[in-house]
Amino acid sequence: MKLSNFPIKRIILASALAAFYSTAQASDHRDSPYTLKHPRADIGDVFLFHGTQTGGLAMAMTLNPLSGSGTEGTLPSDKITLSPELVYIFNFDTDNDARADVAYKIKAGEATDGQKQHLELRRAIGAEARDNQWTGIVRGQGETTVLNQPLKVVHGKMDELLFVGPRRDPFFFDFLEVDAPVALAITQALAGGDHLPAAGSSDLAFGRTDMTLIVLEVPDMGKEPVNFWVTVAEKSGKTVDRMGRAGIQGIYLVDAPTGYNPEYYTPRNAAKYPTVGDLNDAYNASAPHEDRPNYSEQFTYRFRQLEVSQDTLSKKVDFYLPDMIHWDPKAKPGYPNGRNLREDAIFWTLQDLNPFLQQGDGTDLPSIGTQRMSDRFPYVAPSINQEFKPGSQLEPVHPIFMK
Repeated sequence: MKLSNFPIKRIILASALAAFYSTAQASDHRDSPYTLKHPRADIGDVFLFHGTQTGGLAMAMTLNPLSGSGTEGTLPSDKITLSPELVYIFNFDTDNDARADVAYKIKAGEATDGQKQHLELRRAIGAEARDNQWTGIVRGQGETTVLNQPLKVVHGKMDELLFVGPRRDPFFFDFLEVDAPVALAITQALAGGDHLPAAGSSDLAFGRTDMTLIVLEVPDMGKEPVNFWVTVAEKSGKTVDRMGRAGIQGIYLVDAPTGYNPEYYTPRNAAKYPTVGDLNDAYNASAPHEDRPNYSEQFTYRFRQLEVSQDTLSKKVDFYLPDMIHWDPKAKPGYPNGRNLREDAIFWTLQDLNPFLQQGDGTDLPSIGTQRMSDRFPYVAPSINQEFKPGSQLEPVHPIFMK
């Protein structure tokens, strides 16, 4: 993609994108002081799509970002697990009030033999769907999948499918066709000490890195419109991370990159949020129904920085807040109606925010992810440390997808 010849807008978008990538925040990776210290609580990305295994609704979240990369604070692919102290939750709002009406909750036990953990899946409705605690009705139990060991899938009482284990990070943003100075800003940010490559292809947006993947497929869901987001919560019910749309915190709630004026990034309500870190921790601890009263001012400020036209500002704020992904089976599929594993949701967002963004001659954007996904559960490409049978780079030592 390239920008039309408006120098101010080129600089503004370059600045925004440099911040966007400055701490690997391209989607939601490492987005707050808390999640930097607690990678098992750190949601990297969220997906919601039609599941071909059962024909129902498939949902996924990733945790432990940048695993296997050598980045400070990360672990090797065969050491990443879920925290037994946390509850991992898929939330659904069915009546458009930005409050959970149905929630699927996952909890893991202590790890044994390195990566093996007991899993339990629960379904909660009403008040229990909103309490962010370990409540609800048990739907299934089983084990996590250990790297280079046989595939383990939890089969629920209503034919739900649950997978938890190490897989390659499915996130990508292909900026190979971004015109300078935006490309330079992104390249410098990615190369800035995070042990990540400065190559914006769909294979190398974050380099070859793994995450802990949670995928749940529910056969009887997906027939009606819903709003969706995920949360990670402590036993008390306090949420420590959440995510709906792609790139929300990476665009609107960012620290100033090196060399940029910090005043440009200071939270608007500095009395309540002295630092961007305070703002991010507060955002993660809040719920979607609180988004407009709490964060409209911050989002409006960032929209103005990106030179969103004044007559569309309020519509943009209302679209991005509350921070949830919408699913409508009767509408055209593709982000922002759900989010599948192959589409470039970041490109969509940047194009939506900046009307001067244009596709370059001879390019076909947005790009489609080229990782080795499957149409069989749990869909996501193998770990970067997947072992294969002798003489093969395609056949794993154990099957990694269902038949």
